[in-house]
Amino acid sequence: MAKALPGEVDKVYLQHDLSVVSPGPLNPTVDMRLRSMAEVESRALASSYRITPESINRALSSGDTAATILEFLSSISLTGIPQPLDYLVSESAGRFGLLRVGSFVDASGSGAHSYLRSTDANLLATVLVDQRLAPLALRRASDGRAVSRFARDVVFFTLADARYPVAAENAAGQVVIIDRNVFARESTPAPTKPADSAAIIVERVRRNTTAAEQESATPWLERQLELAIKAKMTLVVTVATPDGGTIDYVLEPASLSNGRLRARDRKADIERTLPLSRIASVSEVTAAP
Repeated sequence: MAKALPGEVDKVYLQHDLSVVSPGPLNPTVDMRLRSMAEVESRALASSYRITPESINRALSSGDTAATILEFLSSISLTGIPQPLDYLVSESAGRFGLLRVGSFVDASGSGAHSYLRSTDANLLATVLVDQRLAPLALRRASDGRAVSRFARDVVFFTLADARYPVAAENAAGQVVIIDRNVFARESTPAPTKPADSAAIIVERVRRNTTAAEQESATPWLERQLELAIKAKMTLVVTVATPDGGTIDYVLEPASLSNGRLRARDRKADIERTLPLSRIASVSEVTAAP
């Protein structure tokens, strides 16, 4: 099979229209490096790529410079560096970093976590009115910068995806490289353990059964209390306490309304009002204590 298949190549044709054509299967190392600064247009035995301002800006954001880009392209080119390509790389490198995004600690309590600055006032004004960037909630600060409540990396990649010449910087104002793959891994929440569907079903049945039992018990309790009120009976009313215990009261029920029992406590000689939801049981007192 190795003899039947075409061999790999490590050279390409750079065209004046900014396209890149591989005359055969491109060496994987060369292909990966080329993809960092060019868009793949077609992938076949003879793949084609296209270099764009956005792809050059992506390479610059990953740590390349105009010199390293041109050096690599020159090393793999069978046709040299076309003038339009040289101009594109130089112009993109000149504009790169016109927008700088960094992190800061906001002492004013406004909730801002990152800033955006630029020496080009018109470019910064364009960013502030760009509707594609509305989710960043950028707003102009008193020092002329724009601030956002989102982290620096979020603002950086959003601007980069919107094709702005943005660079991330540290507290000293030095350009730093942000790895998109690392950012994606950190931004992705850790997978949660799948829920046990059988346990969920059992818990739901138990909950519904308990609720049904309570619903069926309440009318029966109300009926007992109503009969006691009419007959002027004395009852032992067992009330559940918040700590899980119970208290017995000897009561003479007087009225029942809105889910509450009003009764006379014979032992303490006071009137009590008890919610039905707290009454665990009632029983008749056959003889006065």
